[in-house]
Amino acid sequence: MRTVLLTTSILALTAAVGGSAFAQEAAPAAAPTVADDIVVTGSRGQTRTVTTSPTPIDVISGEQIAQMGGSMQLRDVLTQLVPSFQSQQVGSSSWNSVSRPAGLRGLSGVHVLVLVNGKRRHNSALIDLNSGSTSPGSNPVDLDQIPTSAIARIEVLRDGAAAQYGSDAIAGVINIILKNNAEGGSASVEAGQRYKDSVNGSDGETFSAQISKGFKLGENGSMVLSADGKHQQQTVRNSDSTAKIYPSVNGADDPREATANKRLYQGGLPQLKSVALAQNSQIEAGDLTFYSNATFSYREAKVGQAGRTPRTTSDIAAIYPDGFTPYYTMKETDWQATAGMKGQAQGWDLDLSTSYGRDYVRSGAENTLNASLGTASPTKFDTFSSAFDQWTTNFDATQGFEVVGGRHLQVSFGAEMRYESYVTKSLDAAAYANGGYVFPAGSGTGLVGQPGAIGAQGATVVTPEDEANAKRMSGAGYIDLALDVTDRLLVTGAGRFETYDDSSGSVWSGKVSALWKATDWLNFRGAFSNGFRAPSLSQQAYAQTATQVSLVNGSYQLIESKILQTGSGIAQALGGQELKPEKSRNYSFGVTLNPLAGFTLTVDAYQINIDNRITLTGLLSSAGVRQILVNNGFSGDQYVRFFANAIDTRTRGIDAVAAYGFSAGDIGRFRATAAFNYNKTKITNIAENPAELANLNLTLFDRQTQGYFTVFTPRDKLILGLEWSKGPVSLRAKETRYGSWKLLANQAANDQSYGAKWITDLEAGLQATDTLKISVGAYNLFNTYPTKNSVISTIGSSPYGSNSPFGAYGGYYYARLGLDF
Repeated sequence: MRTVLLTTSILALTAAVGGSAFAQEAAPAAAPTVADDIVVTGSRGQTRTVTTSPTPIDVISGEQIAQMGGSMQLRDVLTQLVPSFQSQQVGSSSWNSVSRPAGLRGLSGVHVLVLVNGKRRHNSALIDLNSGSTSPGSNPVDLDQIPTSAIARIEVLRDGAAAQYGSDAIAGVINIILKNNAEGGSASVEAGQRYKDSVNGSDGETFSAQISKGFKLGENGSMVLSADGKHQQQTVRNSDSTAKIYPSVNGADDPREATANKRLYQGGLPQLKSVALAQNSQIEAGDLTFYSNATFSYREAKVGQAGRTPRTTSDIAAIYPDGFTPYYTMKETDWQATAGMKGQAQGWDLDLSTSYGRDYVRSGAENTLNASLGTASPTKFDTFSSAFDQWTTNFDATQGFEVVGGRHLQVSFGAEMRYESYVTKSLDAAAYANGGYVFPAGSGTGLVGQPGAIGAQGATVVTPEDEANAKRMSGAGYIDLALDVTDRLLVTGAGRFETYDDSSGSVWSGKVSALWKATDWLNFRGAFSNGFRAPSLSQQAYAQTATQVSLVNGSYQLIESKILQTGSGIAQALGGQELKPEKSRNYSFGVTLNPLAGFTLTVDAYQINIDNRITLTGLLSSAGVRQILVNNGFSGDQYVRFFANAIDTRTRGIDAVAAYGFSAGDIGRFRATAAFNYNKTKITNIAENPAELANLNLTLFDRQTQGYFTVFTPRDKLILGLEWSKGPVSLRAKETRYGSWKLLANQAANDQSYGAKWITDLEAGLQATDTLKISVGAYNLFNTYPTKNSVISTIGSSPYGSNSPFGAYGGYYYARLGLDF
């Protein structure tokens, strides 16, 4: 009822104006509206705006980002403001709880190209292995490594743009524009925590601080320095008061069960410490402008995993008599530096730049053990390190020409060279060693004669045989044209050739788009393009061994799983082949309206076809697989997977984005907003089973894995917002409705369904002085949780849907001080 009342009040205001979107800032009627915001993404040279761009673009202002505060990560800001962008609040999933999966238009983050000031951002060394990922094994750009205090605005191009920008730009492009003010600055501090939970109490305490300051360089230059810091305590929502820690004694509960600490099972959101720095500068020297920008970040995380109960082969009673919760640990260093110069020659605007980025991660585990080592086992391990390096050099040229009839023709061309490297290294041998420990008589475990489980519990392990060392070079050239055919018709076209020195080979891509100005306030637009995504180096080279909780045959089980390198002998024995690029075809058609001051509406429909999508096979286990494993030197007890070009998909959807800002006289100013996305993915083709698996009576791509692509995320999302301000006082209210979704199992009887939910956010602000603002608010005001699982593990895993788009951790409230100087 509370949610319905707030929603009704928002709808009453938005209905009269056609709704709106948080993604676009509506200015006062006397000032330019968002329709007049100049955009640089998706067009070169000639000025375009949000409503005169031939492809859909959202503009998110720095003010909107600042309103979200320091507790919210950048990918969550985009989720709040862009209807077709969605991040997941993954818990108890190693690094995916820190570098969380996110994507645009129903696709994954690896299908979205990220730029900073128009230059390609390097990828993460952390790969997406979240259960249900639509692009597992890939290593998308980690948006959260960029300090939000450094951002002036973000432009989100929601359309295929591989012909303009290269590989990865299938779903769209996110261009992060850094601040370049030559004076002044801002700072903020924020503190908050999760609502009190009946089982776990209050947790998730978070403190964050941000600062940014501009300085003048020379006569017309500037330099901006920015810094963000954050400290977040863990959030626990996985403790299950009905879970049994100890085995039964003669059919009755063990007496210790009554006093057992169920918070032993500490799965949930991670404990996190991070700091991020940025600089952006430019200076003129004669006819040239030299520019540079750089970011640096460091973070540490600790993530609770599912608990290991006593008197099992995973535990050694002499070390953990009451069982234990292993923790995944991570230390990560990330940086990127870009330098370049701009100038003119013979009427051409020229831009030459180079950029180097590196992400290095050291993964480990603590409060754990390797039971096969018995009582001699360490309880802390450094399991492996991973590093991704990227060096990109670009040359771009653009010039406008007057052609027949006085029409304007914009001509742009350029070239790119890129080097990439992905390396993993095995660390502590004790993390994967088989110590041969067998539970002895008199141990009181009931496991006499059974071997201890091999490997560090709750850890991801890379053995020396699993190590990756992959490198490649790519080169590309492009041409981009834009012609004003008439005063009302704009036509653009782009072509690109890109070549790789690995199995990705060479690819041609192209794009055509058009904008027709039917009236001064009504435009129609459309685009067609083909694109591609080269297989990630991580998908080609990554391998690991892990003990994990997985849904097997309708129940959650603790299993040993292994990801095989696609080119390894064992993967080829199971039908693995070299990976090929994913190929895409994008279609879009839309309309933009700006019929009155302060009001804009854009509606865009799209279809994205992707062939040869790369994903992990299902978990493979059978007598035949066991024999192949044994023949290749493994124990044969693992469930194994590898990457394959497994499916073709078709994604259809619609985005609607609107905004209306108006003054109500003495009542104050209002901004009503609404945004909607509907998105449906269908698998149009599944690769035939390789003969090796067919002979073993196994399926390469099972029903459960298919469901991750088709029904594992909501098909629709609706965002309604209302802002009011009068004098120094302001209020912001937002309702977000996430549609229903499902988790399929290999047997339909074990499917799980999760209902649609409304999430309410509310913030009140007071401009105490000209420079100081005080804000208090709450995300998920009414402490809404997703539908509970129908199958609940008894070893401490989450009772809620693990893929909930708004998380499974309840409400969060906060207070923030903001300062402008």
